[in-house]
Amino acid sequence: MPSDLAGYPVVVEQNVTWGDMDKNGHVNNVEYFRYMENARVEYYRRIGKYEFERETGITLVLKSTTCNYVAPLAYPDRIAVGARVKEIGARQVIMTYTVIDTQRNRVAALGEATIVALKTADKTGVPIPDILKRRIRDLEGD
Repeated sequence: MPSDLAGYPVVVEQNVTWGDMDKNGHVNNVEYFRYMENARVEYYRRIGKYEFERETGITLVLKSTTCNYVAPLAYPDRIAVGARVKEIGARQVIMTYTVIDTQRNRVAALGEATIVALKTADKTGVPIPDILKRRIRDLEGD
């Protein structure tokens, strides 16, 4: 694992595909959000978010997300994407991401997401459930 990802409880590795690139010969900006999404989905899987949603009707969704592009990626690069929670509030969670170009051992992008909870039935916001907070803290090693 790249040293820049030390401290990230979830790291997803994947290949950059030919289809990720745009006509300028580098990865299109929207693909970085997909890379971060892959890491977020794995994070959710590890905290049991999907089972919790089926049992309670409460889910986690993105409120906002950002990406700062640091270095270009291109096919056939290989990347590692780290996801971790830096802050848990009553009504939101802040998750950060680092995308690493593993072949060049350099940061390619840095991202952040604000995540909120809502009832799936009527889409109303609710506080972050305590059980999910506890699972996040357990995964993070807090």
